[in-house]
Amino acid sequence: MCLIPSSLNESQVLIAIDQFIQSIYVKKFNPQQFRSELKELIPLFKTIYQAHLKYSESIDLFRRIVRAFDELLCLPSISSIEDLKEFQLHYLNTIALAVYRDVRDELSLFKRQENKNKNGLEEYIKQLTQHYSKLLFIRVDLSIALEYQHEVGIEQFNQYLRTFFNRVQNQDTCFKDLQGYVWAIEQGERKGYHCHVLLIYDGHKHQKDFGMAIQVGQCWTNITKNKGYVFTSNSPDYKERFNQKGSLGIGMIHRNKPEQVQNAINAAMYLVNPEKDHQHLRVKVQGMRSFGKGQYVIDTRRGCNVSVLPEFKGFKLCEDYYS
Repeated sequence: MCLIPSSLNESQVLIAIDQFIQSIYVKKFNPQQFRSELKELIPLFKTIYQAHLKYSESIDLFRRIVRAFDELLCLPSISSIEDLKEFQLHYLNTIALAVYRDVRDELSLFKRQENKNKNGLEEYIKQLTQHYSKLLFIRVDLSIALEYQHEVGIEQFNQYLRTFFNRVQNQDTCFKDLQGYVWAIEQGERKGYHCHVLLIYDGHKHQKDFGMAIQVGQCWTNITKNKGYVFTSNSPDYKERFNQKGSLGIGMIHRNKPEQVQNAINAAMYLVNPEKDHQHLRVKVQGMRSFGKGQYVIDTRRGCNVSVLPEFKGFKLCEDYYS
C-alpha cells in the first residue's frame, strides 16, 4: 500500500482505504500487515471523515472497523493498536469479511448503472447527430492540480462543478450555441476527483474546436481560482493520433458521414465504461450524481415545427418530457 503524503489528500485517503478493504477479500490474513495498515489509515480516516457525507460501502465498512477498534480501546489493557492481540486483530478482520456482500453488490450496481447510462448516452448522441447536419464535439477533463488536491475535498469540488454546469446550462460566454452535453464524475489515484465532459456545439456556429476547448478550460481555471487542471482531447496532435487510426470521434462530426458519427458514439462511451469500477466515487455530497446529460427535447430544436407535427420520429410533444 502506498503511504499517504504529508499534505492530507481526502481523495487519496479514501482510495487507500478502499484498496485496503478490497485486499481483505483477496489476500491471506497477515496480522502484522493488517496492524500496520490500520495504524496508518485509522488516524487519516478520523481526520477526513464527515458524518454528513455519503460514503461508499467500502468506506462505511472501514468506519465500522474503526468503531470496533475504539471499543477495544476501552479495555484497560489496550491503549493503542500496538496492544492488540492477534485474535483481536482477527476479530476486526472478520467484521469486514462478514459484510463483504455489501461491497460486492455496490460494485455490481455501479456496473449495471453504467450500462444503463451507456444505452441512454448512445441514444442521445444518435438523436443529436440525426437532427443536425454537423456538430462540433469537444472533450475536456476537469480536475484539480496535484499540488492543490489536499485543499479541495468533494464538497468544494462539487461546488466548482455546480458553478461550471450552471454556466453550461445558461449557455454563458463560451457555451453559447451548445446543443448537447454529457458529464461523468470519477475518482482516480493520481487525478483525484475529476469530471469528463463532452460538449456538443452547433457546427454551423462554431468550427474551431481546439480554440473552444481552451476557452472552456479558462472558464474552469477561473472558477477554481487557478487550482483547476484541464486536459482536452481536441488538441491537433492528440486528434491526429486517432485520425491515423480511423477512430477520430471529436471535432467536427457530419451527419452524412456515418463513420464519423459512429466514432463520435464510440468516443462518448468512454464516459460510461462499466469496466472502470476502480474510478468510482468513494464519497458524495448528499444528492450528488456522478453522471448526467442534456435533454433532447424536439420542440426546442432548430428546424422542427411542432405546431404542425403531433409526433416526430416517435417522440411526443414537449409536455411529456417534463412529467
